[in-house]
Amino acid sequence: MSSGDLLEDLRSNRQRALVPERDDPLLKPEPVPVVEPTADLEHSSLSPQSLTNEAQSQSGLANQERQLDNYPDKLRRLTIRLDEEACIKLDALCSRETLTAEVLVEALLFQYETNPNLMKKVLKDAKERYRKRKQAGVRKRVASMQEKYGS
Repeated sequence: MSSGDLLEDLRSNRQRALVPERDDPLLKPEPVPVVEPTADLEHSSLSPQSLTNEAQSQSGLANQERQLDNYPDKLRRLTIRLDEEACIKLDALCSRETLTAEVLVEALLFQYETNPNLMKKVLKDAKERYRKRKQAGVRKRVASMQEKYGS
C-alpha cells in the first residue's frame, strides 16, 4: 500500500461517487413552433386572429432582441464612499422612486452633461467638498501620527 508518498496513496484509494449527467432545460434552446399557412382557414384550428397574434409576438421578440443589442454588454462596478447624510438621502430617494443608486447616478450624469449651468454649480460644490475631505484626511493623519509618535 505504501509507496512512500502518503498523498498519492490517499488519492489512489479514494472512492468518488459517480453522478449521472443531468439534462439542463435552461441550456437547450426552445423550439419555435412553425405555423404553416393553410389555404382553408375555416377548417383549420388556427384563426386569422391567432396567426396575427403569433406574427406580432414574433415581431415583439425581434424588437426585444434589437433593444438588447442597444444595451451595453459590459457594466462596470464602482464602489463609492459617501457622507453618512448623503448616503441616507440617496437610500431614501432610491427607495421612494424604486431605483438603484447606480441607475440614478447614470441618469444624473447624462442630464448633467446637457445642462451647462447645472454642471458649473455641481462642479463648484464638488470641488469644495473634495477640498474639505482632503483637509479632514490630513488632520486625521497628523492626529494619528502625533498619538503614535508623541508631540
